[in-house]
Amino acid sequence: MKIVIILFFLINVSLLSQNLAKFTLSDCIEYSIKNSPAAKSAKASYKSRTNGIKAFNAGFLPQISLNASLPGLSREIIPVLQPDGSQLFQPQSQYFGSGSVSLRQAINPLGSEISISSGLSRIDAFGSRDYSIWRSTPIMISYSQPIFFYNSLKWESKVQEINEEINDNEYSSEIENISVNVTQKYFDVYISKMNLKNAEQNVSVNDTLYIISKGRFEVGKIAENDLLQSELAYLNAQNSYERALLDYKQSIDEFRILLGISADKEININPDLIMPELDINDGLALKYALENNPSFRNFDIAKLRAEMSLMQVEAANNLNANLVASFGLNNSSDLLPDAYKELLQQQRLDITLQIPIFQWGRNSAQVEAALEDKNRTVINTDLQKNNLETEIKYEALRLKQLMNQVRIAAKADTIASRRFEVAINRYYIGKIDLNSFFIAQNEKDSAFQSYIQMLKAFWTSYYNLRRLTLYDFIEKRVINHKI
Repeated sequence: MKIVIILFFLINVSLLSQNLAKFTLSDCIEYSIKNSPAAKSAKASYKSRTNGIKAFNAGFLPQISLNASLPGLSREIIPVLQPDGSQLFQPQSQYFGSGSVSLRQAINPLGSEISISSGLSRIDAFGSRDYSIWRSTPIMISYSQPIFFYNSLKWESKVQEINEEINDNEYSSEIENISVNVTQKYFDVYISKMNLKNAEQNVSVNDTLYIISKGRFEVGKIAENDLLQSELAYLNAQNSYERALLDYKQSIDEFRILLGISADKEININPDLIMPELDINDGLALKYALENNPSFRNFDIAKLRAEMSLMQVEAANNLNANLVASFGLNNSSDLLPDAYKELLQQQRLDITLQIPIFQWGRNSAQVEAALEDKNRTVINTDLQKNNLETEIKYEALRLKQLMNQVRIAAKADTIASRRFEVAINRYYIGKIDLNSFFIAQNEKDSAFQSYIQMLKAFWTSYYNLRRLTLYDFIEKRVINHKI
């Protein structure tokens, strides 16, 4: 029984230690990629884009459809031709229905469409003369070709080709953006946690100093002003602790929401304070960004759509023609089998023209507006591209600078902490005054804040550069998050 109890105790301790194990930054990022609401939204966007591309491409495959007119009934007065050539208006009722099967195929390079269909219809008439008739169209081949017109299928295909190329990179960029947000919140939690720990330590230290100061005041070793200063520092430390506790609770709750972690799970933030050595080159970073960042291809899409809009307006305001040709076989009979015998040819050829003649300057104004929109788009996209290239370049340079600043801040934090320890001991033995102690305490707090903020800035900059370049500078590989 003792052995069982001991094993049970050890298992519970092991589970507790796992629950309170170090939650590193990489652990948080990996967890958020799998479970966070932002990651689920990114996956939904990826699937939506993928299905949109599939639907567009499927539109260029043969489309088969069934068209049917359910049996209907009409009753009206119609003109009836008489033997002498005159017409009489007589009431007549009709029972009718039809159905057809068609196959359509779009021809992308030409912007045209060819279709093949087969149909059958029946009419039953009741009135002055009763009759029933079947009308069959075993086959009908039709071809429609716009002439001198904007080919939307061709240009939309170019846009979809680019969207298909960058779809994976779009998803990877969204995931890397999650990594940036998680990094910022991760260090916010850690900073608030360490602020709380530091505030708790300051309360304990200032409480001890206040007790010592009261004893020294009672024996006349310090003035009342020093005692009041010590008491005020103790009260301020208590207020700082209350604020730090509230800030920590808020930051940890916000972090749980970001990661998608329930409130009953414990999170213990303990970042690895060892900074990796990175060989960052701004030229190489820009090269990877130009190859992988989907924003650069989206700039191309924006210019392409502006060009498409201009071409569409120009085509709509010029000579337009549409050619429609069809050939088929059909027949009619009061008996269904006879409707498919001795089929007759059905032919049609239409050319429709649309020629704008005079529209009070409307055409030229529309073309000019579309041209200016295109120019504006080109200017804006070029500006955005230059800004993005500059951002990538200086993000790489900033990351190199932050590496050195983190080292300096870490050393300053170590020195300030050691100086604070010395100041405490020297104040206990009465070698320094209270003001010197508070100066050492403030410098210790300031150095720690500076170090953690530098560490946060470094990792945020690193993951932001990953997002901009879609390149892992630690593993030295292109980033591709696949579903």
